[in-house]
Amino acid sequence: MRRRTLLGGFATGFGVFVAREDDETASLERRDQRCASDEDDAATVRVDDGTLVVEGLIRTPTPCHGLVLESVSRERDALEVTVGIDEPDGFCVGCLGVVEYVLEVDLDGRAPDCVAVFHERRDETVRVARDRLDGRTGWE
Repeated sequence: MRRRTLLGGFATGFGVFVAREDDETASLERRDQRCASDEDDAATVRVDDGTLVVEGLIRTPTPCHGLVLESVSRERDALEVTVGIDEPDGFCVGCLGVVEYVLEVDLDGRAPDCVAVFHERRDETVRVARDRLDGRTGWE
């Protein structure tokens, strides 16, 4: 299910698109792609000058598959983002791939206490990060 609404331009390859979902403005930039070795899905989360920055690595069927921002949703003080895999961009080498990305979400002065990052593939959704940003421990 593609729940994103595009506001800005979309570019293929190392592209950037801007989406707006649930009053959150976000941009997803594809940084690098390669054949996978032993790398697994991962993401780190930080807040930088009022912007949530997620740096991630997602496994893909080939290194040429695109990425999509499936959703950005906020419930109370928790923010969830889901990055998914799109169709490949042209002909590609036949190997399992990984794609590095940077996702930025403008928090508009409303920093969440917790953030969860999910990666969505055709047959699975995996939580790759769940962090508290308010300095407390545990996940409530």
